Parts: sequence; C-alpha cells; structure tokens
Amino acid sequence: MRVEFPAETVNMAIARTVGAAMAARADLTVDQIEDVRLAMDEAISHLISVAAEGATVGCDVCNDGSSVSVTLECAVPTDEVSAPDPFAWTVLTALVGSVEMSVVDRVLRMQWSLARDHSLSA
Repeated sequence: MRVEFPAETVNMAIARTVGAAMAARADLTVDQIEDVRLAMDEAISHLISVAAEGATVGCDVCNDGSSVSVTLECAVPTDEVSAPDPFAWTVLTALVGSVEMSVVDRVLRMQWSLARDHSLSA
C-alpha cells in the first residue's frame, strides 16, 4: 500500500494509521503494532524536519503475511542531509532493528521491516 501526503507534522497520523493497519494484517502482536506506530512517528519526524519546501512524503507499507516492510521517502534540498537526532535514531532502531537510510538525487529514503514474533504462541 502506498500513501503520499504533504511533509507536515499534521499528516503524521496518516502514516501511523496505515502502518498499524498493515501490521495488524500481518498478525503482529499488539506490542509490535504499537512499535510500528512509534517507528513511523520517529522516521517521519526526521523526514519532515529535512524535507524540501513543498515536498511530499511517500510511504510504502508491505505486508507479506508475517512481516511489515516500510519504505519512506521525500525530496530534500540537498544530498547532504543532517543525521537524525541521536535519541530518535536510538528509539527507532530499538523498535524495528536495522534501518537503512540513504540520499540519492535529493531524495531521502528510509527502509525497515518488522517480523512477527514467533516466540509467542496463541
């Protein structure tokens, strides 16, 4: 599923909702669904803080049945983008593990995924 919205904080709820819905469809635990919500907040906050004037945030969320993969992107004014706030980055990586971030041709892209916790039995 792909959604796009203006890079403004008022629109962050859109990404949180899409991420949580896809996490629920992947049968992630309630805690993992909340982790996806919080991860979306942290990642999109950074994108919005460095976005070019008038940019939109693209949010691709994929559910493969046991995990959720997220790709977020937005236009930035230059390929030299400031690093995320260290605390926010720590929170984001604690929630979802590895996060890939790159800037190519003035587009900042962040990617991460979260798999269902198979250690829990129903």
